[in-house]
Amino acid sequence: MNFKQLEAFHWLSQLQNYRLTAERLGLTQPAVSARIQSLEEDLGKALIDRDAPGFALTDQGIEVAEYALQFLNLREAMTSRLQDKRKRRLTVGLAGMAAITWGPILQRAVKAADEDLLLDIYSGSDSQLGGFVASGTLDAAFTASGDRADAGGFSVLYEVGWAARPDVIEGCALPMTSEALRSLPLVLYPKTSPLFNPVAEYVEERRARPAPRHYGNSLATICEMIRLGYGASALALAPLEDDIAEGRLMRIPVTEAIPPLDVGCTYVNRARRKQVGAVLEMAREAAREWCSAHPAYSSFVDGG
Repeated sequence: MNFKQLEAFHWLSQLQNYRLTAERLGLTQPAVSARIQSLEEDLGKALIDRDAPGFALTDQGIEVAEYALQFLNLREAMTSRLQDKRKRRLTVGLAGMAAITWGPILQRAVKAADEDLLLDIYSGSDSQLGGFVASGTLDAAFTASGDRADAGGFSVLYEVGWAARPDVIEGCALPMTSEALRSLPLVLYPKTSPLFNPVAEYVEERRARPAPRHYGNSLATICEMIRLGYGASALALAPLEDDIAEGRLMRIPVTEAIPPLDVGCTYVNRARRKQVGAVLEMAREAAREWCSAHPAYSSFVDGG
């Protein structure tokens, strides 16, 4: 498997037409077909449903298309990073929780401290940020999983709890047991998320599934699905602080608590440690400031 195969497959999945894909890549249609077929042979899976009346991907093709997009994004980010001659650009990866809480404070602090320094923020899941670290795209990363970097020096604990619209749990006895929660429609993180493991028992395939299971691929999506009444979810409660305070959502009392989400610095680019150091200090103060203003569901832990 190589990048040219993935690139051809990505554009074919987007354009759904061999001729347009060939024009987009500056290739002939037979060349595009050859790259797709060789990719299928390398993976041992059919990616195109050739029995469908129109263009369609197989289930495996849909999965591969998502990975192909990630590869293209990584290449673009890495190329632009390596071509940056000024060395005045730093790239920090933030887990979604950090990006929507203290991330904006960090961005403003960097701009105020040095107008010539460009700070790029990459927000994503821990697994996505891990891919960016592996590709050399990031100068620092703040995630909820992985060993802590010595230069990080702090973390933020985000309280995790169950939340839903009041009508979703209307008539339920409180506090709710694990078995009672299992009977609710649930909104869940992907299995790659650190927040999936604490609720894995609620989607155990060997157990009965008396209610729907919905999945969101980002914190923002899950929060919105909860607001729209898709179901209940276990998540860091900080993004829902206003909704809970104003009664649009409620925190569900439960008999079994879930450990907090601990987000800290898990990677620092050693080759640029000196340049990154100042930004890490600003990140520390940004996190401290945010936690001080939002103590309900978060707390700052200073590691030195």
